[in-house]
Amino acid sequence: MRDPEISFSPWTRWSERASLPGIDAPGIYALAKFEAAPSGQTDPRARQVIYIGETCASLRRRWAFFNGSAFDGKSGHSGGKTYRQEYGDDGADLYVAALPVDNVEDQTIPFYVRYLERKLIWEYVETWDRAPSCNRR
Repeated sequence: MRDPEISFSPWTRWSERASLPGIDAPGIYALAKFEAAPSGQTDPRARQVIYIGETCASLRRRWAFFNGSAFDGKSGHSGGKTYRQEYGDDGADLYVAALPVDNVEDQTIPFYVRYLERKLIWEYVETWDRAPSCNRR
């Protein structure tokens, strides 16, 4: 099987993430910190990317765990915990881009989602010679 098209949503402020289409599906997401709202096509290899994540449940649910860990100090998301340690801010400059996965067969979704997350992290590492700051081993 060939990779389905990889096309992320536009960068969206973290506070407006519920407006993104497809967030009740499993998928991949990228988080980035921008001083000004970005324009143009989303690139998960942009230097400003701080985290690339995946979920086999819904993006909405996974983001709730990130939000709780990053901003309320709750457990449930290691990337959110790392965000809190690294940045400790209110997320005003945090953006998210989503890639809902609904274009592969249901039984293969978990495998594809995990593959794609690792592929995108690797491409980031190849580009910048380091992982995004909130992705840990």
